[in-house]
Amino acid sequence: MKRILATAALVAAGLVSLPAHGVPSLFYHVRACTPGIDCDVAPHATAPGSPGPTNADFQQFYGTKLGVDLSGDTFAWSASTNANGYWFGSVNDTTDGIRTSYLWHTDRFVCCTIDEPYLIVDGNDSNLFIGTDMNGASNAGQPLYPAFIASPGGPTALPPFDYGLTLDSLKLVGNNMWSVRPVAIDDGERILASWNGPTGWLEFDPVDFRPPLLPEPATALLAVPFVLILLRFRRRTTP
Repeated sequence: MKRILATAALVAAGLVSLPAHGVPSLFYHVRACTPGIDCDVAPHATAPGSPGPTNADFQQFYGTKLGVDLSGDTFAWSASTNANGYWFGSVNDTTDGIRTSYLWHTDRFVCCTIDEPYLIVDGNDSNLFIGTDMNGASNAGQPLYPAFIASPGGPTALPPFDYGLTLDSLKLVGNNMWSVRPVAIDDGERILASWNGPTGWLEFDPVDFRPPLLPEPATALLAVPFVLILLRFRRRTTP
């Protein structure tokens, strides 16, 4: 079996983009739900409507990345698309045992060269993609593991999207974090996931929530003279 890239190598080489530090772009409130009753998210991915990658494209992409001749190999893959022309799914080289997920756009592969069990399961028209990554690349800096929310990019793995969870959500998921498996995302950025909790399912709903921000050190220093002036003025005007 030909392996693609060792996890340690890809992390050490800095091939995976990490999310920017700061206030996340999106916050979620997580609640337990029951399918058919109060789980309101359906898979977004649609059947392909335009030409996508071919077996020859997979041969060339992975052959180039591995530095070997895969021109005689046969690939099998699933295919889903979004409105922006991104194709994604799982891919398996039935000859040499390459198993991973891929992202294709227009006429080329964007991602991925990371070993299984890397899995992209769904994507929406905002170009957010969900899945699981035991290697810790697409979920680096995120509040859950191995679940991930990611943006288009590569080539090793999709870069993690910067999001946060409310405190109540973190408390709910608790020690069951490892069992969360995203299965669907809609165009409202809502996410459906399975887990080992009492209902077996979770819904992630975007909320307008931002944690209190502390001033940057430089900003805080600039405020000190102003505060001192106010205190001096108060002393002079106090009878």
